[in-house]
Amino acid sequence: MKLWQYIVKRLLYYIPTLIGLTVIVFALMHVGGVYKLVAVYINPRLTGAARQQQIQMLIQKFHLNQPVYVQYFYWLASIFQGNLGYTNTPIFSGPVTQAIALFFPNTALLAVLGGILTWLLGIPLGTWSAVRRDKPDDVAIRVFSYTLYGMPLYLIAVLLIIIFAVWLKVLPLAGTVNPSLLIGLPWYKNGISYPTHVLLIDALIHGNWNIALDALEHIILPSLTIALAVMAGIINILRASMLEVLEQDYVRFARSKGLPERIVINKHARPTAMFPVYTNFAYTVAGLLGGVVIVETVFNYPGIGYWLTQSMLNNDMGGIMAGTLLFGIVFVTTSLVLDIVFALKDPRVRLG
Repeated sequence: MKLWQYIVKRLLYYIPTLIGLTVIVFALMHVGGVYKLVAVYINPRLTGAARQQQIQMLIQKFHLNQPVYVQYFYWLASIFQGNLGYTNTPIFSGPVTQAIALFFPNTALLAVLGGILTWLLGIPLGTWSAVRRDKPDDVAIRVFSYTLYGMPLYLIAVLLIIIFAVWLKVLPLAGTVNPSLLIGLPWYKNGISYPTHVLLIDALIHGNWNIALDALEHIILPSLTIALAVMAGIINILRASMLEVLEQDYVRFARSKGLPERIVINKHARPTAMFPVYTNFAYTVAGLLGGVVIVETVFNYPGIGYWLTQSMLNNDMGGIMAGTLLFGIVFVTTSLVLDIVFALKDPRVRLG
């Protein structure tokens, strides 16, 4: 199968998956009835007659007095137009699109740092565990990875807080920065930093190095929590794959040529052993997305996950709908991109 044919095939799978996601979200919103659906699009600042007038206008706009499938198509059209309604939570009240623009950059930074730490820690540990098969250090790594794999994410977060914030007192407990450092800053207004809404990046842009360092210290524990939770699976997958690859003839041949063991492992064995890790990377992304909701809540970190938690606690359907759609779209899109990348790296993937 040619590459363009494979891409078209994956796109044909991608579109129905997204449609299915929107159907599920719409159905969940519709369970509460018409007025529950309308409530998503009502400005929370409206009261009395103005509120009732907007309710009637929205019923007409979304054709909520017509069959459900007609309502769905009008609702979907509003989504494509960027109309996601309003959210009303203790941490933000206003249009959902503004909430996403405010919170998503923080979540993206946390996920990226967590992914980098996962890679930097998981790959070397998985490789070393396979090379040192059944040795004490291999046993220690396996016990470590299986322990992490069986621990709830919130427990990992709490343990890290106890160790580094309470006992050692080397890292801050929660939040994004020490509030006293932000007093009087022209680029920080009403609890929002500009221009990116990410304190660490904005502090670097404006040259406030002490604030950037403090923000970096605040994000270490959340990103490390995600990394520890996700890398357990990577260690186990890579170890199993490495053990299989190390028995292959081409690896034996490389050793028989007198190549240093470091070259044999890093240049010949590990690149092949990494393919199962790549193919399972979609699950890694799912772990990252699921992890940020819990981690942001535990560490009081202002990202999409924390906002989604606040929306659920306050029965805020606008935030719940948008958060669910956003996480689903990110996961499905990432899976599509990874499929295409794998097809470029290994033509055998296109046969599947």
